[in-house]
Amino acid sequence: MASSVPRASGDLLGVVLASVSRDTGSASVLNPVWRQAVGDTLSAVSRPTRWMGTTLVITCTTSSWATELGRRRDEFLSRLQASLGKKTVASLVFEAP
Repeated sequence: MASSVPRASGDLLGVVLASVSRDTGSASVLNPVWRQAVGDTLSAVSRPTRWMGTTLVITCTTSSWATELGRRRDEFLSRLQASLGKKTVASLVFEAP
């Protein structure tokens, strides 16, 4: 029987941050989880900004970065789902200001 209890402290932190993020309506609290999912270099040019249902919107510094990160959407989504849960984040949207 599978357990719904997070397997590691990183998972628990992600679940708590996702809950806070949804309660406040701001995804910026997810910055540590995003950094862990994409690394320091990509997190310097992108950040989670808001939710649209179960879609997490990531704002990038330029449209070129939004396009580049969009090409790796499935990879990043998989990493985020491991931390936040599949039901929490179902898809990602990358945009530029």
